[in-house]
Amino acid sequence: MISPIEIRRQEFSRRLRGYSKEEVDSFLVNIAEEFERLYRENAELKEAVQRAEIDMAKYKKLEETLNQTLLLAQQTAEEIKLNAHKEARMLLDGVRQKIKETFAVYEEMLKRLNIYRTEMKSYINAQVEFMERHDQRLEELTSFFYSQDTKELLEAISKAEKGGD
Repeated sequence: MISPIEIRRQEFSRRLRGYSKEEVDSFLVNIAEEFERLYRENAELKEAVQRAEIDMAKYKKLEETLNQTLLLAQQTAEEIKLNAHKEARMLLDGVRQKIKETFAVYEEMLKRLNIYRTEMKSYINAQVEFMERHDQRLEELTSFFYSQDTKELLEAISKAEKGGD
């Protein structure tokens, strides 16, 4: 590629009836200035493209990192959700087991209460029977003591005691 300095230093051979030296020099100066401007602009654009490529690489890397972070966050969320479901199932199973155990204890208590009730009922019935037998004996004794024979016997004993005094 030709540089602006080369354009400015370019020399042309002279000939008879050639171009006007001032016009050619003026034209070369204009071309050199325009080429210089384009050269600078091209260099600036190359720098801008290079900066843009560097920025783009940074953004691509950032995008990759964000995508990886998002993927990791999604995976973590899924794991958390699965763990939460597992924990909920375990808790629910534990609660069900506890309810079964509590119900079994309740049933056992009812059985024992029924056995106790039956035993108490038998005991009370035995006591009632005992009381009835006792009452019957008491009635027998009472009727014996209040019978006519017993009254006569007591009167005779009483007379004998008075008479024997």
